[in-house]
Amino acid sequence: MDDTAIYLRNAAAMWSSLGPSVSYEGPLFRAVFPGFTRLIALAPAGPVEPPDGAYTFEDAFGPPADGLERLPVMVRPPGPVDPVQPRPGVTVGEVRDAAELVVAERVMVDGFPLPRFQPLHPGRALPARVLSLPGWRVWLAYRDGEPAAGAYTFDDGTSTGVYWVVTLPGHRGQGLAGTLLSAAISPNQPHSLVATHAGRPLYEKLGFAVTGHVNWHSRD
Repeated sequence: MDDTAIYLRNAAAMWSSLGPSVSYEGPLFRAVFPGFTRLIALAPAGPVEPPDGAYTFEDAFGPPADGLERLPVMVRPPGPVDPVQPRPGVTVGEVRDAAELVVAERVMVDGFPLPRFQPLHPGRALPARVLSLPGWRVWLAYRDGEPAAGAYTFDDGTSTGVYWVVTLPGHRGQGLAGTLLSAAISPNQPHSLVATHAGRPLYEKLGFAVTGHVNWHSRD
C-alpha cells in the first residue's frame, strides 16, 4: 500500500490545487466544487456517507464489491525513459496557451468520454488557471494536423501523477499515447496513475507496475 499511497497523495494534492473548498476529515480527503464532490481515502476510512449531488469517491482500501468500478493503481519508479519515435505526421507538445487548452480539454472529455462535462463548456473540466498553477502540465498530440490524444500531469514535489490519458477513437492504434507519455514522463521522480484495463499494457511497457486497486464509487 505504500506505493499506492504515492498516487493517493498526488491525487489529493492535485484536487487541492483546484478546489475552492478542501478539507481533511481524518483519513478522508474532500474537495467540493460547484455541483460535484471529490473524495479520496488516504487510509482506511470505514463507511463514508455519500454527499448530495454528483460525486466520486476513490477507495483503495475497501474490498471489491458488485457494481463498483475497480481499477489498477500503477506506479513507475524513477529511471530513464526510452523515447518513442513519433510516427510520420505525429507531433507531441506541452499546451502553452488558453486556446490550445480548450482543444486538449475537448480531446480528453470526448475521448473517454467524461459525461459529467458534456456538453463541454470550455474551462469546466480544465480551467485556464492550470496553465499557471505550480506542478500542472497539459499535453496534446496531433496526427496529420488534427488533435488526437491528450493527458495532463501534476507534480506534487515528490511524485508526478498522470491523468486522463486518452486517444480519440479515429486515431487509436497509431502509438499516440506512448509517444505522448514518453515526452511527459520525467526520469527523476516516481509517477503514478489509475489505469483503464485497455491502457494497462501500454503503461507496463513504460515501466509502470500495479501496486493496488481502487474502488470508484460515483454518481453523476
